[in-house]
Amino acid sequence: MKNYVKHPLSWVTICGMFLILTACKKNNDRVPTVAVNEYINLNLPEFLPLNAINNWIYYNYAGNKGIIIIRTGPTEFTALERTCTYDPSVSSAYVKGIPNDIFCVDSTCGSKFNLIDGSVVTGPASIALLRYRTELLSNNFLHIFN
Repeated sequence: MKNYVKHPLSWVTICGMFLILTACKKNNDRVPTVAVNEYINLNLPEFLPLNAINNWIYYNYAGNKGIIIIRTGPTEFTALERTCTYDPSVSSAYVKGIPNDIFCVDSTCGSKFNLIDGSVVTGPASIALLRYRTELLSNNFLHIFN
């Protein structure tokens, strides 16, 4: 019969490494997918800020925790989910735009994102914000959908 415990210290090392690796939090949560199919009349007063490039608004009637809409060009818009990708299960956490800027920050973990494309500027988040598709229609309606 072989003696597999030649070095008791090696078992301690292996067990210690296992505990360290399993104790580290690795967030595998994903932002829940919800159906989004919104038509926004850009002529209404609450959407007038979107007439200027790089202006943004909150649209709280769709998505998981609402959507941030930013006008990025004459006919281009970006629509981003307000749920942070770092820990989407935290109900009180949501992404807030920084006034007069093209960045937004999560209210709980502090992750910073670019409003133009939703990319991560600083963590702890490592995944970009969920982006919805947009289409500017000829009647000055913005269609937001997935």
